Amino acid sequence: MSFINKKIIILFFSCLFHISSQIEETSKDLSLLFNKDPIKQTNDNIEKMSNLLYNKIYINTKIATPNQSIKFYLRFNEYITYITQNYYKKGDSNSYVFTRSKKDSEDFEPKEFKTDDLKTGYESKDILNLDEENAIKDFNFILVDKLNIKEEFYQPVMGLNIPGGNPRPVLLGTNILEQLKNNKIIDKRLFSVFFFNKIGKEKSENKDVDGQIIFGKFPHELKDEKKYEQIKKYNFFENELEWTNAEVEEFHMKWKIKFDSISFSNEQTSDFVGELVIEHNPFVGTVQFKKIINEYFFDEFISKNICKEEQFYNSRENLGYKFYSCDTSIELYFNKYQDNVLQFKSKDLNEIFTFKLEELFLQYNNRFFFGVIFDEYQMHGWKLGRIFLEKYPLVFSVDNKAIGYYKHNPGNITNKKGSKAILVFLVLLVILLLFILFIGIRKYNVLKSLLPRKLKANELNDQFTYKSVEETKREITTEMVSKVGDNSVSSLGF
Repeated sequence: MSFINKKIIILFFSCLFHISSQIEETSKDLSLLFNKDPIKQTNDNIEKMSNLLYNKIYINTKIATPNQSIKFYLRFNEYITYITQNYYKKGDSNSYVFTRSKKDSEDFEPKEFKTDDLKTGYESKDILNLDEENAIKDFNFILVDKLNIKEEFYQPVMGLNIPGGNPRPVLLGTNILEQLKNNKIIDKRLFSVFFFNKIGKEKSENKDVDGQIIFGKFPHELKDEKKYEQIKKYNFFENELEWTNAEVEEFHMKWKIKFDSISFSNEQTSDFVGELVIEHNPFVGTVQFKKIINEYFFDEFISKNICKEEQFYNSRENLGYKFYSCDTSIELYFNKYQDNVLQFKSKDLNEIFTFKLEELFLQYNNRFFFGVIFDEYQMHGWKLGRIFLEKYPLVFSVDNKAIGYYKHNPGNITNKKGSKAILVFLVLLVILLLFILFIGIRKYNVLKSLLPRKLKANELNDQFTYKSVEETKREITTEMVSKVGDNSVSSLGF
């Protein structure tokens, strides 16, 4: 095979590889289904709202040797991973390792850490099986000694917050995204959360699975139709993805969005920052919003004894909350107030996140609960819980410390399909042109081999000398024959 042919073949396959790499994304991802703890049943309104506050979603995993089943609860208020001893028995594990270096301490004793939840614990590692295909042999976590909450709330936590500031290496090493990347399970430190059920819509709840969390890949990159069946229905497209920076706090970062305005019925509030809190179901609103919602809605129904304002105490946070509950007849008035909407406007994300009144009510045990509650000391401002994330799935990038949102435009479905069709056409065209070029060169080489070869200078000299001698001999022979013939004729007297 000639040098030119080899170059053509190499060019051909290089182009194919480059084009295919542009079509198919090769980044790695981890997909885990999650479920949630059931909401406790009660007839007391205060207990109902208290139970509705927390969105207790978890992933099922296997840890240790032999295996111990463990639930990891997904939380935004922590970036670390910790395990409580009421869920995990290190004494029963043959693979548990206490990882503190000897220079710090040779004794197996708890160390003080002080994160949002954690007070003291043990640096630890063990084998963790996330699913049937993905395992982390040296999974780092803190084995809890004490938390900043009551023991009745001790649960293993997989923190999804941003490791802002200057985190301690021991704690940073327990972060799930860090560990997934270090173990080459994912390439990018990002994740998205998708809920399959509507909280407070009891008939729609799927008891087998509540949602799916995707690590390491953007939603528009997901290709497996069966694996991501529930997610693909959103029709995510890369050109629709917008970003906004997560808001920085004094000591650490949180998943917070700074909106350009927050309003209800065109009445704006003054606090424009909203913290995304996956572990909550409802919103937590501001005092100003409470006054607005009373004026435009609840005052009328409280006076009719359809709704009432109540209060519950949250022992986990040591904080009181005010809330509204209504009887089922409130549902009849939703259409009347359909123009009264809660809106969060973000220019960065190119969206006005809108919630009708009916979308803000949670139904539970034949009672409607307004999905915005208010802490009594107004300590935290806006908190946006599961109600927000159900309707508007977001992308959380730890690498960029940013929050992404797909601004859905139905017209882009056609445009995207058209773009794909054009790309496929161009790929086929390039392949066809390369094939024609390859065949043309092959034919050229074949025809060239059939034509007389152009002789070199030395070959021309050799050939000339050789032909001259032969021709000379033939000429001499012919001349001699001719002379003999002439003499014969002459002797005969002609």
